[in-house]
Amino acid sequence: MLHPAARVGSNTAMRYCMVLGLLIISDGASMSAAEPAAKVTATALQAVLVKNVGHAREWLQQSDFKSLAQSAGGLQLLAELTKSQSDDAAWQAALGNVISTVGEIQAAARSEDLAASKVALAGLEKAVSAAAALEPTGQPQVLPRPPAIRSLMLTMDAIQGDAKVALLTGNVEAGKKQAGALAELARLVSNSRNTPQWTALAGDFAKAAIDAATATETDPKAVRQLFRGVAQRCEACHENSRTR
Repeated sequence: MLHPAARVGSNTAMRYCMVLGLLIISDGASMSAAEPAAKVTATALQAVLVKNVGHAREWLQQSDFKSLAQSAGGLQLLAELTKSQSDDAAWQAALGNVISTVGEIQAAARSEDLAASKVALAGLEKAVSAAAALEPTGQPQVLPRPPAIRSLMLTMDAIQGDAKVALLTGNVEAGKKQAGALAELARLVSNSRNTPQWTALAGDFAKAAIDAATATETDPKAVRQLFRGVAQRCEACHENSRTR
């Protein structure tokens, strides 16, 4: 079952593009292209967390436990990535609480326990709200373990879907935050190849997402054009994977 936003006009290439290798680890120029501004990253991830809690609520209201469990998987990835933005004690504790409650939702959803799912989701909403009120002040951390590729791709797909919906409804700020989160997630994808062509494709994708996140444009149509650039880079990665 797809994420709610992913149902809105996303094509196959955007939904399942095999963007393996987006971790930019070559030269200093590539690294700077792969990193959005710090102030964009933290607020973007916090906003995406809040948005995805809303989607989890939708699945619960439909008693769709399979999709709720899948949504919780994406939330766990986002929460862990958000937690890694700072070693500040308050930040770490708040996001640790988010991760803990996400685990409770996953367990309740897998057992299809409606009452437990409701309690866990209410706890998650409180935990995410508390975390959203904080700003990271410490040093960024490395994720303790790499995310599963499938979970990562589904999460990126959902973010692109949410961005499309936001821009179609004129919410440019939300669309830009989705782009900022997408750029940060792109850094986590496995570096499956080390060819010049793949490195170039990876750099283009990350840069397109960053450009959309940091654009000064306020016209939804103009920002949608930037997101088309993200989709095109995604398609290029997809084509590269198919012809490998």
